[in-house]
Amino acid sequence: MGSVCTITEEMIKIIDEALKDETEPGISLVLTTAKKYNEANIALTEYMVNTKGIPGVYVTLNKPYRTMIKNLDGKVDLRMLIFIDAITKSTGGKINKDDECLYLDTMQNLTDLGVAIDQAIRAIPNDEKFLLFDSLSTLLIYSQVGSVSKFIHFLTGKIRALGVNGILLTLVHGEEDEFLSQLSMFCDQTIYLDK
Repeated sequence: MGSVCTITEEMIKIIDEALKDETEPGISLVLTTAKKYNEANIALTEYMVNTKGIPGVYVTLNKPYRTMIKNLDGKVDLRMLIFIDAITKSTGGKINKDDECLYLDTMQNLTDLGVAIDQAIRAIPNDEKFLLFDSLSTLLIYSQVGSVSKFIHFLTGKIRALGVNGILLTLVHGEEDEFLSQLSMFCDQTIYLDK
């Protein structure tokens, strides 16, 4: 009787196949369905921290820092991550001063988000590091498509200038739309985790 792979393990295999030959930092657009979104976040983080062995910045727009810590606890070394939480304050959630997290007041202010990402990336002393942006789709709830596209263009330029591995996760809704087409132009490759 063969072993049964979990969704997360299957996703890690797909991620590894797409990224294993990378020798230089690159930017990957990762598409998943809402049904597999949680597993995709965990798989991407596990791959970068456990398989690649590099520290990174995790930008969470959908789930509070505390929830992400619970989801990742025991799966990755949390000391290898700096979190940027753009949801807790805006929903009135509790913030502890000892949290290893940068809390933003709102995700509507894309300038503040860009500054926080820059500071967090620069705070990691390692030469090799990554940025995981957990859902570009969420930005579209708070900002116009044009503003989000400009922000992602800026962000991908910043990622390249800093020599960071970038992972931009977004939800796919059936057929690829114009927004996804724009995003793919800013990235080196697209990885589908919805199969």
